[in-house]
Amino acid sequence: MRPLIAAVCGCLAVATLSSRPAAQGLPFTLFERYLDSLRQETGIPGLSAAIVQDGRPAWDVGLGKQDIENNVFARPDTPYLIGQLTQSVTAIVLGQCVERAGLNIAQPVRRWTSEIPESSATIFHVMAHTSAGVPGDAFRFDPDRFGALSRVADECSERPYRAAVAADIFDRLGMKDSVPGRDLGVLSRVDDQYFDDDVLRAYGDVLKRLAVPYRVDRSGRATRSEYPAEAVTAATGLVSTVRDLARFEMALDADDLVGRDLRTVAWTNVTSNSGTSLPLGLGWFVQSYNGTRLVWQFGSLRDAGSALVIKVPDRGVTLIMLANSDGLGPADALAAGDVTASLFAKLFLRLFVS
Repeated sequence: MRPLIAAVCGCLAVATLSSRPAAQGLPFTLFERYLDSLRQETGIPGLSAAIVQDGRPAWDVGLGKQDIENNVFARPDTPYLIGQLTQSVTAIVLGQCVERAGLNIAQPVRRWTSEIPESSATIFHVMAHTSAGVPGDAFRFDPDRFGALSRVADECSERPYRAAVAADIFDRLGMKDSVPGRDLGVLSRVDDQYFDDDVLRAYGDVLKRLAVPYRVDRSGRATRSEYPAEAVTAATGLVSTVRDLARFEMALDADDLVGRDLRTVAWTNVTSNSGTSLPLGLGWFVQSYNGTRLVWQFGSLRDAGSALVIKVPDRGVTLIMLANSDGLGPADALAAGDVTASLFAKLFLRLFVS
């Protein structure tokens, strides 16, 4: 562990003896100070973060720059591509399909798409990342397979996936700085019946403020890069801000998006065919840290951006972080189900959970 990180962790060990995550005692100032130190240590140009506590926005901040060349500072309302964090939004869209349209996630996914070759793979298997090989046997994080659920969402919501996200989540929750796809910043699209010109203009205004992506080399030097040319799917492609995602997380906690029973299923570890507990629920990873349950998800865009949401349901606390480099954590280790592979997650957990 590098000297600055070691010093941060040492200070946190002392801080947690006197600071607990209760209402007025949350050490936000300490967290913000060390968060910015860690951002600089890891070379992330710009980072936005927010904390929700007990169903209310408690704190947010922008650190560093969302655009180095034009000297634009990161803010809590800076939009970022959120990558695979999109999956937790998709889980809600499909949950609403279960409640409103009677969707049965135990049905074989081949009814909707040929992208999953295993004939016995169900919607549930794909959501839990257990569809490969013998469905249900093992966990393998595969966003491409999860993306095939777009077809399911299209049919059950009777409109394109991203139109459902826009209407049932973004508009409903007042997430005015969120856009269901980076390509929606132009007028006269094929999707005209779902996104009129006024909506597209508003999306365009948001996307003009989109954080610039950067590649950070081993020496910590940031070089402007490009976002991947990816289509919006059930797995990736949404744009949002930490303030908007705080609205999403608060609505989720309050059972305003899906009922508590479905949320409980989504936040419970899936078990394999042999009875082994696997790292994922449905749309979220579920992990124990020092005996405390964590519900979390991440996004990683190589050399372009990263995202991390960590929920501590028993403490009523949620952390949301978005960055314009891929430095919030090692994608491979996070995809294996260990949020503590992220130094940023460790910082939060040591201060708010330990």
